[in-house]
Amino acid sequence: MNYGYILEHTSKSLYTSIRMYDCRNNLLKVLKKDPDLKDDVLCKYLLSSSLLTSSHKDMPLLFLVNEKLVYAWITTEIYHFLLGPLMLVSPTLSFINRLDISTKDETSLENHLPASTLELIAENCAMIYNVDRLGDKNEPFVEASEILFANCLPKDRHDETLTSLTKTMFDHIENSFAHNPFSHEKLETTYIKNGDVENLKKLLNERFPGRYGRLSKDPIRQEIYLSIVAITVACRAAIDAGLHPEIAFSLSDVSIQRIDTCKDPVEMLQCTIEAELHYAKLVRELNKDSTSASDIDDNIHISRCKDYIFSHLHGKIAVTQIANAVGLDENYLSALFKRHMHITLKAYILEEKIKLIKNLLTYSSYSFTEISAYLGFASQSHMGMEFKKITGMTLKQYRSRYLNDDFVKESMNLEMLENV
Repeated sequence: MNYGYILEHTSKSLYTSIRMYDCRNNLLKVLKKDPDLKDDVLCKYLLSSSLLTSSHKDMPLLFLVNEKLVYAWITTEIYHFLLGPLMLVSPTLSFINRLDISTKDETSLENHLPASTLELIAENCAMIYNVDRLGDKNEPFVEASEILFANCLPKDRHDETLTSLTKTMFDHIENSFAHNPFSHEKLETTYIKNGDVENLKKLLNERFPGRYGRLSKDPIRQEIYLSIVAITVACRAAIDAGLHPEIAFSLSDVSIQRIDTCKDPVEMLQCTIEAELHYAKLVRELNKDSTSASDIDDNIHISRCKDYIFSHLHGKIAVTQIANAVGLDENYLSALFKRHMHITLKAYILEEKIKLIKNLLTYSSYSFTEISAYLGFASQSHMGMEFKKITGMTLKQYRSRYLNDDFVKESMNLEMLENV
């Protein structure tokens, strides 16, 4: 494969150097746009570092040197490429890979370099990496976004998100908190899809103070975010009903722009309600057909049933309690749930509890006894028996395999500090 043109293009695009090596890191070719750029000694240090000697065939490697200079190391089946040095327009992204190197001949290289964006660097790396790949499942192309994700996000970000999610969900269950019922949102979308303006008006008057998720600490921004979410859901519902996407998206743009100028939460709420009603009116004009009332009612009952189960996972849940909460006969509710969900109510409740147990075993330091008590099991052994039936593993086996050590250690350290 002739890399000549693509290397010339990349060097010119980024106004930097590119060094081409064979598989033993013997230098084959250098393209340098600035003859005054003296980084040869630094490059020798880079080639000997453990960071580059490791195999990186699956993804180009981006790394930061001395907190200033960006380099890229691209490995193909035959050649290695060292691209850089580069400066960033906005050096604020979190690099996973960093090197601190001091040499006697180190000069102020950044004075010779124009600033570039990390996106442009990743795009050029992708071009070099993909030039001799087939793009099939054995040799898939790599996208610039994948390069950024692999190199500029902490590797434990996924675990951090799951840890926060588990803690928030557990706190909500412990405090009997639930978000605005999903059945309410589902009914909103149903009315919009059916163009049922009058019932939508009645439904929008049902507010649930204190039951909306916390999206921002600032009360004004909180209302703005809630309004954007509501309008987005209404927009998608109208499109599903057949409203032309351009009309739906344009109404969304106009409504959100209006909300962005509001200074009062009450005014924001009014703008949101007007937007949702406008969507329903447009759909009514478009299509007079509506879903049968019985199907709507059935779906509402199932959603309310799920809402009740989620908000009461911290205790024992009886089918009788759920039936009373949703206002249906116990036998009728059981049959309705089985028909729609293809699983019994009791089995569904147990599955939801098992999901929560898995998260607590992985992302919390709660003991087995504490978890069984919080989730309303008769005993720890009872919880363990049900858990093994579904997962095939004991509580101890599951925690040993999936435990997030960093989170548990941090939690235990905090507990020790609190007890001092």
